Amino acid sequence: MEHRRTGVGRRDFLKAAGLGALGTVVTGGVVGALGWGAPSASAATTTLALAATDGYITMPGREDDPIYIFGFIPVSPSATVSQLISTYKGHAQTSAPTLDFLQNDDIKITLTNLGLIQRPDLTDAHTIHWHGFDMPSPLNDGVPEVSVAVPIGKQLTYFYRPHREGTYMYHCHFEDVEHVQMGMTGIVFVRPTQDGSSIGGFTKFAYNDGDGSTGYHRHFAILLNEVWSNFHDGDRDIQESIATDYDPQWFTLNGRTYPETTFPNDYPGPNPPASASGITTHNPNLDTDDKSQPNSSLVQVNPGDRVLLRLANLGYQQHAMQLPGIPMHVVGQDASLLRNGTVDTSYWANTLYIGPGEARDVLFDAPPYEATRPSGSDGRGAYNVYHFKNRDWQRLSSLGAPGPGGGPSGMMTEVRVYQNPLPAQTVVSQTYV
Repeated sequence: MEHRRTGVGRRDFLKAAGLGALGTVVTGGVVGALGWGAPSASAATTTLALAATDGYITMPGREDDPIYIFGFIPVSPSATVSQLISTYKGHAQTSAPTLDFLQNDDIKITLTNLGLIQRPDLTDAHTIHWHGFDMPSPLNDGVPEVSVAVPIGKQLTYFYRPHREGTYMYHCHFEDVEHVQMGMTGIVFVRPTQDGSSIGGFTKFAYNDGDGSTGYHRHFAILLNEVWSNFHDGDRDIQESIATDYDPQWFTLNGRTYPETTFPNDYPGPNPPASASGITTHNPNLDTDDKSQPNSSLVQVNPGDRVLLRLANLGYQQHAMQLPGIPMHVVGQDASLLRNGTVDTSYWANTLYIGPGEARDVLFDAPPYEATRPSGSDGRGAYNVYHFKNRDWQRLSSLGAPGPGGGPSGMMTEVRVYQNPLPAQTVVSQTYV
């Protein structure tokens, strides 16, 4: 389903605003296709902007009948409300941009409520709530009962100074059961002040561990969620949904199901990568600049890399995730280092249980490349394949049906260990094609 737009085009607007393409590094602003960048070490303040509106995504079995969503999208901090409304209204994405900040920096996030195209009668306000974040004042917490919500056509700048590093998540807390399910969810993480120091052979860390035990070479942010068509179709058609009847049909990683989880960031379509011949990508607005499901979950690594998975669950069900063939080391939980004084409380797991509203920081060591293992190839050469997946086979399907070619769908992605070396990672969840 397509919405017609008037006024300046999105691509022209981004160029005029100084953002360029979404995959281009911009000073003091956006970094990469998936994440918004933190400032340089000498900077003390990061300023960015998000807009809230509606839009559409597709899921297996609903390619010709897109699913209605609400969502957050990245926009220029210098744009006016009228510019944002004319350019972005009706073009939401899910999951929301991953936000990347440095501990103790000042963070200013301006939220603009653009209103809804499909439901102009629905006059909901929106907020940004950092789930699990230590907020000394409720004013910026985003819980509308004790703080401020943003009405349609208005802006509000939230202020944060994160003192505790780790992985969090953010969502709209206005009509939160509905708005979270509708897609207003994303990951936010805080890098420790220890970053940039050389400790234990690493310069990047999940926490201020003091010994390099949470060091890593590459990191990936993956948001677990479910999609229940009743809520989405009900909001589209002005019909009531009973939340206690929750029975989702799709299980997603970063807003996609397998094998689309392995497509690159900001994959525009209309045709899938050559390595996935015959698969239709999930973007209902292929003739626009929209990337309604822009966030890949593909994990691309070199042999021997120490890899950090920043995992968060903003669905309403617990998920049991496995990475067969690679042990997982859980070093952080809900933005807290798993260490009690001198006592190490981290643990190794074959199955990782993540409940609603929970986050985990998981390290693993990429194994050697082996030509005899299951493998594939792309523009970077040959790679071994390991699957990061839900252990429940019912959550590896969509609408109760298998994926393309009779294979799995649902909550699964790939860890690819390459024979030829990948370049150094410069942004979180970077993909190489």
